Amino acid sequence: MSPVEPLEGGRSEPTFRDGRVIPLKPPPLDGLPGQMAAPLGSPAELEIRWEAPEPLLAEESNLGIPVERAAAAGGALPKHRLVTVGDSLTMGVKSLAIVDTGLSWPAILAHTLGLGENDFTYPRFDGPVDCPGLPLNLEAIVRGIDAAGAGRPFFVRQAREALAVTAAVSHVKSYWEHGPGSILPRASASYHHNLAIYGWDVRDAYTRTVGAALAAVTAPSTVRAVFSPLVSHHGDRAMLITLQGPVVAHPGAPDSTTMVDAARWLGDNGGIDTLVVALGSNNVVSSVVKLQLVWSSGPRSSDYTVAAPADFEANLGELRDHIAKVNARRVIWATVPHVTVAPIARGLGGKPSGSRYFARYTHAWITDAEFDPAVNPYLTGEQARAIDSAIDQYNYAIKRLVYAARTAQPPKDWLLLDVCGLLDRLAYRRYVDSPDSRPSWWDAKAYDLPAALKMLTPRPDTRFFQSDASGRTQGGLVALDGLHPTTIGYGILAQEALAVMAHSDATLPKQVDFARLVAADTLISDPPRLLTGNLGTVRFANELIDLGLVLLGRRAV
Repeated sequence: MSPVEPLEGGRSEPTFRDGRVIPLKPPPLDGLPGQMAAPLGSPAELEIRWEAPEPLLAEESNLGIPVERAAAAGGALPKHRLVTVGDSLTMGVKSLAIVDTGLSWPAILAHTLGLGENDFTYPRFDGPVDCPGLPLNLEAIVRGIDAAGAGRPFFVRQAREALAVTAAVSHVKSYWEHGPGSILPRASASYHHNLAIYGWDVRDAYTRTVGAALAAVTAPSTVRAVFSPLVSHHGDRAMLITLQGPVVAHPGAPDSTTMVDAARWLGDNGGIDTLVVALGSNNVVSSVVKLQLVWSSGPRSSDYTVAAPADFEANLGELRDHIAKVNARRVIWATVPHVTVAPIARGLGGKPSGSRYFARYTHAWITDAEFDPAVNPYLTGEQARAIDSAIDQYNYAIKRLVYAARTAQPPKDWLLLDVCGLLDRLAYRRYVDSPDSRPSWWDAKAYDLPAALKMLTPRPDTRFFQSDASGRTQGGLVALDGLHPTTIGYGILAQEALAVMAHSDATLPKQVDFARLVAADTLISDPPRLLTGNLGTVRFANELIDLGLVLLGRRAV
């Protein structure tokens, strides 16, 4: 039996509203075999397709299979209305740092649902005044560079900018390794409701333990850690803060609690109304950060940039079994986004006519004129298509998982949040600004921005953020790391999750307060002044800190 149940004989396939079948596996080849070849060395199960799968809207999140939700005992809702497990996208990371946890998409959703501060809790990450958060706040770095260099002659400006970055990095390291941030969390009455941790993949959710994180943080420092500009074991420190709960690990008596264990505790102690599972991006995102395509060699392998579909599916099956043990009335499974849409990897030149992919992708701060294939790292368009095709197979497995749950006996109220489809519907360089590359479903499902975002000038999009003294000049939905959403970007994700919930519960609110989010989004309300043209400030910061290592915090010392 495969890790995620395939369709069984006698079951009718789910359909869209117009009667078309919702595919739970890649559709048949569409007559373009010459352009469908997988790159050499790809896993045997990889299936390449020309067009991206059609997104599933909120009203299709049940795959067309109605399931009556279990009645609450005594008519009362479970104690924990919303619980989320996931990675950086659910934790609320933006511009390389976790700092504004009250503006993560789950927190925005909880605010919209009217949940109080005790009804939806989340970890908090402070830090030094000049660079709050963990592991390193790129927005704060850029603003420090702005302030240090303003009005100075070129060479003086360069020196002051370097000193500002060096000081900020030093302050962050000192705060978390030796200052207030180094104090280990104490026991608390309950686990947080947002249990997401940046850098985690599917397998991490049920294998990485609090005890192991404590052992890493309290071990003697290595020479490499002492001289590294990064906070040592920052991912483990983030885990200890996020999974702070009733049980506290002590050296010599490690706690075996995992992320899904914490969710299970909440289910056993009051019950969960809605549990959201949003994992999988870190099984593939390092491909666009490192600009390398290295396939996994088994479900437990770690030295890879893209998990082979079969390996992902094996780990997903194990995660499914753990989630099935959590006492939650409704579980929403998020799909994995096409990471090649994120502007961290920028397509060079123009796209071939009719294709959604550029011929090459490199770092966002390398211009077309500067790019040298003998020097600069890059992915080919064929590799980008292979990466997205692997993601498509991840998402077919997630869809089959939801389908199997909704058709089981007794059925489970598991739903789909199509994050992949949402990002595709917003993809500016891939589709919005490239009409001849648009898929067959585009006209029916292109994303319509909320009114409060349409009013912004320029209209927010998924290009790399740029701004000058006059304000924002492009982008706005993706923060300064080129990978994570801005606050308004997280608002769009919260709106989509709300729509999925509201589709089966007419009593819920229908709209996120985007005017509030526009005011709270500092990149929109008060953009930096120097992120123009060739992204020189981002390039400068990248040369002083290892951006790729920071983005992949779980692999740092």
